[in-house]
Amino acid sequence: MSKGIPHDMLFGVSFEGRQGIAVGDFGLILETTDSGATWTRQAKSVTDLGLFGVVRRQGRCIAGGQSGLILASTDCKQWTAAAAVTKARIIAVNVNGSGVAYAVGGFGALLKSADWGASWQPVAMDWRALTPGGVEPHLYDVHVADDGEVTIVGEFELILRSKDGGAHWITLHQGTRSLFGIKVLENGEAYAVGQEGVILKSIDRGKGWTRLESGTQSILTGIWAQANGQVVASGIYTILYSGNGGKSWQPDSSKLVRSGWHQALAGVEATSGKLNVVAVGSGGVILSIRH
Repeated sequence: MSKGIPHDMLFGVSFEGRQGIAVGDFGLILETTDSGATWTRQAKSVTDLGLFGVVRRQGRCIAGGQSGLILASTDCKQWTAAAAVTKARIIAVNVNGSGVAYAVGGFGALLKSADWGASWQPVAMDWRALTPGGVEPHLYDVHVADDGEVTIVGEFELILRSKDGGAHWITLHQGTRSLFGIKVLENGEAYAVGQEGVILKSIDRGKGWTRLESGTQSILTGIWAQANGQVVASGIYTILYSGNGGKSWQPDSSKLVRSGWHQALAGVEATSGKLNVVAVGSGGVILSIRH
């Protein structure tokens, strides 16, 4: 659907209806108003730092990036940098409908905002109780439910959850690989992806997790799913599709997919329950995936 110059890299994408936003290196921000059919590069942003994650909700946007940078916007066009509370890179951000947002990043960085990303506070974590040797793991993705429940994934195959605003955390899953992406559905299903082609699935709101046979050893970085069983996973030179809730996976063998890194996925407003997903990645390439 779109591509930049060879050295461009898009790391994050988010959609709300037909409105979408994508972010990347050197402060790159792209937007679309037609479900991703066309994209416009925003005018010079407030930063030259790389932006790794973005979320759009209720017409507002939050983006995170290098050196603890978090940008917030009330219209997804004019951006303001929040006061920095960490120097760690911010890899992912998410927000619920009440404006409660979380940001995660390097070396256990976990931040919380109650005002749509305008201001942030660090969330204290007792890593000694959660990781081997109390190591502060890189955290790669986060989901914030409308009831305030927050789920994060990261190194050591960690899947952590808090139901009380970050005061207490429980370990839902732990292993050896890094997990880079998570998708939590309202029907209680959830998916997580990471190193060595790992795809995990839960059908009971995260209480138990099963590894799915992905058929690949590629690093997987993004995951998108619908309650009807349609799932897409993205990664390095790889995009996988499942139409049966992950019981089996079909790799996309096209040259377009095999020639790039596909860093993140977002679902787009669709009709008749059909799958419509946008993937972003290397070369500033934006792909539309429809089934």
